[in-house]
Amino acid sequence: MRFILSILLFMSLMPAVSAEVDLTTILPEQVPSHVQSIEAENNADQVTRELPEIEAEELTEEWLEKLEVNITNPHLIEQLNRTEVNDSLFAFGYSSEVYLGRWPLFYQSKETAVNWAYQKVNENYITAGKLAYFQNEDKKISGGLQSKIANSDQVQDMILLDTKERIHWPIDFQSAFGANTEKEVTLANGSRAEQLEAYAPAVKETGTITFGEIYLKMTGRKQELVIKNLVEDEVIAWLPIQNHLAFHLK
Repeated sequence: MRFILSILLFMSLMPAVSAEVDLTTILPEQVPSHVQSIEAENNADQVTRELPEIEAEELTEEWLEKLEVNITNPHLIEQLNRTEVNDSLFAFGYSSEVYLGRWPLFYQSKETAVNWAYQKVNENYITAGKLAYFQNEDKKISGGLQSKIANSDQVQDMILLDTKERIHWPIDFQSAFGANTEKEVTLANGSRAEQLEAYAPAVKETGTITFGEIYLKMTGRKQELVIKNLVEDEVIAWLPIQNHLAFHLK
């Protein structure tokens, strides 16, 4: 029996990311009034992460259905799709087990929250009682994983895919605000504040990533996946909400 296996195993590590001001609250059903969209006014183009859209092919689907462990990592599914096994008629009595590497298998969300004051973007002085937001300079806000973890690129894709299925906000791992962006802010200034502060909000996603060692076991003409040494790692990710700002009077 001949087979072709291509193994992807990334051990890249991301720098730690955290909120500037951690005022995290439970995710509300609606965006509060002091958080406003600047999509129409924003001079900066948003960069969105390209997420893989991979469906399991027939043989891969057969392997996955027999597993007790759920696999949602699209990079692993893509790799399994590319795995070719020669189903020879003369494979009787043949037995082998091929190691395909240690992979993040699936992400399980535990809590989804939001910090409306994730990172400060801008500050304006209020003149003539008019609340006008003017972006003084280009600003990029980065999210990411709060702690280092193996296969960080794959883990980020899995978290973003899972969160976007549940939250229909424009979340990603980066948000940009362009210089000279202007917007009239609809807030009451009864306290006669002198400054208008603008913060980039971000979703805080907390959950677990399950890692496991993947083996392709072949006995005769039968093939199956075997997963060993399952380990769960806790993970926190920050996902900025693009084209939105939280305004505060000071």
